[in-house]
Amino acid sequence: MSGLDSRDEADGEKQAEDALAFLEFVARTAPRGEYDRLMARAEREGASEARMRRLERFNRLALTAQSMIEYRRDREAELAALVDAAHEFVGARNDRELLDSVTRRARLLLKLDVAYISLHKDGEDDTVVQSADGAADALTVGFRVPSGGGLGSMVRARRAPFWTSDYLADPSIPHDEAIDDLVRAEGLRAILGAPLRVGEDHMGVLYAADRQVRHLTPNEVTLLCSLADLAAASLSRIRQNDRLREDNGRLREEAWEARTALADTRRASELQSHLLALVLNGRGLDALLSTAAGALGGGAGVCGPLGEPLAEHGKLRPLARADVRSACRTAADTGRPVPVQSGFWVVPLQPGARDAGFLLADLGREAGHGAVPMLLVVSRACALHLRMQRSEAPKDRGCQEFFDDLVGAPRSPELLRERALMFSLRFRRPHVVLVASGPKRLRALVEAHASAYAQEREGLCSVRDGSVALLIPGDDPVAVGQTATEELSTLLGHPVTVGAAGPATTVDAIADAHREAAQCLETLRALGGDGGTACASDLGFLGMLLAEENDIPGYIDQTIGPVVDYDTHRFTDLIPTLRVYLEAGRSPTRAAETLRVHPNTVSRRLERITQLLGEEWQNPERVLDIQLALRLYQVRSALSSRRAFRALPD
Repeated sequence: MSGLDSRDEADGEKQAEDALAFLEFVARTAPRGEYDRLMARAEREGASEARMRRLERFNRLALTAQSMIEYRRDREAELAALVDAAHEFVGARNDRELLDSVTRRARLLLKLDVAYISLHKDGEDDTVVQSADGAADALTVGFRVPSGGGLGSMVRARRAPFWTSDYLADPSIPHDEAIDDLVRAEGLRAILGAPLRVGEDHMGVLYAADRQVRHLTPNEVTLLCSLADLAAASLSRIRQNDRLREDNGRLREEAWEARTALADTRRASELQSHLLALVLNGRGLDALLSTAAGALGGGAGVCGPLGEPLAEHGKLRPLARADVRSACRTAADTGRPVPVQSGFWVVPLQPGARDAGFLLADLGREAGHGAVPMLLVVSRACALHLRMQRSEAPKDRGCQEFFDDLVGAPRSPELLRERALMFSLRFRRPHVVLVASGPKRLRALVEAHASAYAQEREGLCSVRDGSVALLIPGDDPVAVGQTATEELSTLLGHPVTVGAAGPATTVDAIADAHREAAQCLETLRALGGDGGTACASDLGFLGMLLAEENDIPGYIDQTIGPVVDYDTHRFTDLIPTLRVYLEAGRSPTRAAETLRVHPNTVSRRLERITQLLGEEWQNPERVLDIQLALRLYQVRSALSSRRAFRALPD
C-alpha cells in the first residue's frame, strides 16, 4: 500500500508541475514553440498515457486562454486607437485636415498598404477621391470613381461594408474599366470598403487596400466600419459648423444692412423735411441742389430729356452724352434711379415721362445703393419746385422770354437755369444757334421769314440789334446753318448771311454760342462773304480767335493732330521736319541742311506728312493755319516741360 500511495503522490506532483508550467506559459504569453517543446520532453521521458492526455488537455486550455487574452488585448488596443482617432477627428479644423487624418489612421490600424476616401459632390452620382494615404502613384486626390461599378457601388447599394481578398479576380463585383485600370496600376489585391454615413445621409466610402491577397477578418472589418462612423460624424459636424458660420455671417450682414437701411431712411426723412421747407419758402433750384449735394456728399444737378445739363451744384464727373441719354431713357421707362457709372445716378423727375427732366447725382465711386432713397427724395423735391414754377406763367410766352433773356441782357444765372429746366420739354435734343442778316431795307421780311422758319422746326427766334437769332434743333452747326441760308435766301429772294455756333446743351452754352455766331457773322461781312454761312471751325485760326473759349488744344488737333499722333506713337520727327521745312521757305534742301539729314530723308518725311494731312496741305491758306498750329504746339510743349521740371523733387 505504501508503494501505491507513493506512486499516486508522484503522479499528483507531476500533474501539478505540468499545470503550473502551462499557467506560466499563459502568464508570460510564451510562443507556441515552448508548448510543443514541453510536450516533446514529456514524451521523451516516457510519460504515461494518462499524463500525455492531461498534457494535451492542458495545452489546448492554455492556448485557448492565451488566444483569448491576446484577442482582448488587441481589442483594447484597437479601442484605444479608436478613442485616440476620435480625439484627433474632433480637433480637425476643416474637411482636408479631417480626411487626411482618417486615411492615415485607417492604413495604420489595419496595417495595409493604402487607404483613401471618396465623397459625393452635390448633384452628382459619382464620388471623387478627396484624400489618400500610403505609397500610391495613380491613386491621387481628384480621381473620379464611377457610381456604376467597382467595390464602392456594392457598398452604396447594400449600405454596408464590402470586401474582397483579390479584387480583379472577384467575379461578384461589377467591374468598371477606369477602376480596374487604377487597381491594376497600383497593384492592389485585397480591398475593404466601409460606408461613410450619418443616419440616411450617405456621404461616401472609406477604402483600405493591400497589395497582397489577404483574407480580412471580421475584427478588421468592424474596426474600419467604426473608424468610418467616427469620420462621418466628424465630417458632418464640420460641415454643420461651416453652415452655421455661414448663416451667422449672413445674419450679421443682414443686421448690418438693416441698420444701414434704417439710418439711410432716417437721413432721407430729415432731408425730405428740409427740402420741402425750402420749396415752401420759395427758395430756388440752386438752393435745393446745394442742400442735396451737401446731404449726398457729392455733386447734384438737373438735366433735360436728352441728358443736356441745365443746373449743377458741386462737381459732377464728365460722362459721355450717349451714356447719359441711354440712362435717361431707362430711368424714364422704369421710373427708378439708374446708375451710369459707379456712384453716378440718373433719377427721373417724372417717372414714366420721356419729356421730363432728370436729377444727376455723383456720389463718388465708392457709393452703393444705400443712397437711392435719398435720391428719390431730392428728385421729388425738385419736381415739386418745377411744377410750382410752371404754374406761374404760360409756357410759350415763357420760352420766348427765356430765349430773349439769353441772347439779350442776361438776368441772374440762377433764374435762367430754372427757366431752362421748366421749358426743357421744348428742347428734346441739342440746339444750334444761328445769327442771320439780310439787306437792311428788307429787315422786316427777314424777321418774319426767320420767325416762321424757326417755328416750323420747333425752334425759337429773337430779334436783336438789326440781326435775327435763331435756336434750331440740331447737332451740326455747319449743316443747320447752310440749310437756313438756302431756305431764307430763297424765301427772301436776296442773299442772307448766317453765322452758326453750337451745338448748345446748357443755358450758358446757348448764350456763348449766340455771341460766337454773331462774331462769325461779322467776320463773314468783313471778309466780303455776304450770302454765305460759317462757323468758327470754317474760319481757321480766325475761328479759334473768335470762339468764346479759345480751344487751342482743339485747334492744334484739328490742324496737325495726325502728325503729332504719328510722332507720339512711332517716335519719329515729322513735327520738327514740318516746322523747319516751312521756316526754310518750303525748300527740302535747306531744311535738310538745318536738320543735318539727307534731302531724301526730308522728302520721305514730307511724303508721310502729305499722307497724314492730305494733298492740299501746302496751299497758302492751309500753310498759315499749320504754321500757327506749330507755333502754338511748340509753346505748349515748352510750358508743359517747364511745369514738369518744377514739379520734380529737390
